[in-house]
Amino acid sequence: MRDRIMQITIRGHHLAITPAIEENIKAKFNQLTKHLDQVNSMQIKLTKDHQIDKRSHKGSSNHVAEAIVRLPGIELFAQATADDMYTSIKKLTEKLKKQLLKYRKMQCTYSQVAVSI
Repeated sequence: MRDRIMQITIRGHHLAITPAIEENIKAKFNQLTKHLDQVNSMQIKLTKDHQIDKRSHKGSSNHVAEAIVRLPGIELFAQATADDMYTSIKKLTEKLKKQLLKYRKMQCTYSQVAVSI
């Protein structure tokens, strides 16, 4: 596999991106793409959503993680929500892993069809 520097852009909305969150994201996404070197770039958006219950007037926070992964000819999108940002990042990587495996399987299938013709 060739060595490539993948561009990972991390943005926070109503949330400060701490070095711990940034390192967690980079570790998870580098692990996610170690077998697929075709990833051009990733954009990750972390949002802290405040919701207020009308009856109790108490607030709760949803932590939303979204990612766009750009591959040659295709963009993958995933979104995950949890009560904790680290949990939403974990769910996000699991969703993207499924999509990347599906993409990789599709690429292998097309290359086998092209060879057999």
